[in-house]
Amino acid sequence: MIKRWIESDLVSALHSRRGVHLTGARQSGKTTLASMLDLSRIKRRSLDDDSLAMMARTSPSDFVRRSAGETLVIDEIQKVPELLNAIKICVDEDNSRAQYLLTGSSNLRFTKTIKDSLAGRFATVRLRTLALAELNGKRPSFLESAFKGEFSAEETDIGKADILHHAFIGGYPEQLDLSPKERRRWYRGYLNDLLTKDIKDVTEIRKIDILMDIAEWLLARTAQFFTLDELCTKMGISLPTAENYLNALRSLYVFDRIPAWSKSEYDRIGKKPKWIVSDTGLAANILRWDESDFMLDPRSGKFIESWIYHEIACQAEASGDYEIKHYRDRHGREIDFLIEDEKGDLLGVEVKAGSAVGHGDFKHLKWFAANLARKKFTGIVVYTGKYVMKLGDNMFAVPMGLLT
Repeated sequence: MIKRWIESDLVSALHSRRGVHLTGARQSGKTTLASMLDLSRIKRRSLDDDSLAMMARTSPSDFVRRSAGETLVIDEIQKVPELLNAIKICVDEDNSRAQYLLTGSSNLRFTKTIKDSLAGRFATVRLRTLALAELNGKRPSFLESAFKGEFSAEETDIGKADILHHAFIGGYPEQLDLSPKERRRWYRGYLNDLLTKDIKDVTEIRKIDILMDIAEWLLARTAQFFTLDELCTKMGISLPTAENYLNALRSLYVFDRIPAWSKSEYDRIGKKPKWIVSDTGLAANILRWDESDFMLDPRSGKFIESWIYHEIACQAEASGDYEIKHYRDRHGREIDFLIEDEKGDLLGVEVKAGSAVGHGDFKHLKWFAANLARKKFTGIVVYTGKYVMKLGDNMFAVPMGLLT
């Protein structure tokens, strides 16, 4: 059994809060993780069971009733949103810890059918699909090392072909051992179920064919910038419809929306976010890309950037209090990811799909450090080469293999 990085955070949250909402993409391993927790007394109910879901809708207060000292685990809470109000009443009357563990395959913040998200009462813990280092049984130590400018090794034999191979597979546990043909079929079925069945728990979208077209359009443009006007024109839809569809895909964890970094919240208004597929296996298999012919494909750059984002996001959520943003200004300066720690220090990450790196690859990082960084700033160019190299004050070239 694979030990998940967030397990200790989940246990800590349960022991310090009245309940926890364990959220993440369907098939990311939430139910398996919940079943592995060492809790003294536990009762489990899954709303994937139609008869239990009917009972929950008929009598929410009876369904969520629990004995003293017992933790009630409810899987797929978004299927019966009426339960949230009943749970809120229970926890408002009883402030004991670890009363409820709710799992769900949608982000309640963006789910229109859910009006009460238990904010302030419950902790929210996100489980992403497996990071490669997590699958390999390693600790999530990359970001801590990068902020210090200290790395676990000085070289690696893991190159671009290896990175692409793992990015094509993705991190959903269920499909890891499948053949390429069966994996592609699995991903197609996964996305189809998500957008034809699970979507009904999130919002009222009737034109599923347009939603599927938008999903594939975005998969092909992962980590690229686009305007809502561009999307509306391409799909023949209105701006409110486009926003509704994007929020639906975000709530189901098909994509992540990376906000722009700015000196203040006010300055951030109007700046474009970056949309990135939450698991690169989904993009590669839905779009039927050919791994054997992808090494020199111009799309490989943004695809690898999306994989790096997934690996870093997994580490960020498991190892500390980090925020991930991106930087782009009107002069064409871009930094793929800006990661801020709890002290306000920044780590700038540029992703380069090539195996060679030079001083020119650091120009935007160095400009940012000199002109915008208010506290300690470390810049790294993550590339597909072999060696860690220092190329300036707090500037490092770092092989992608160190993330694995």
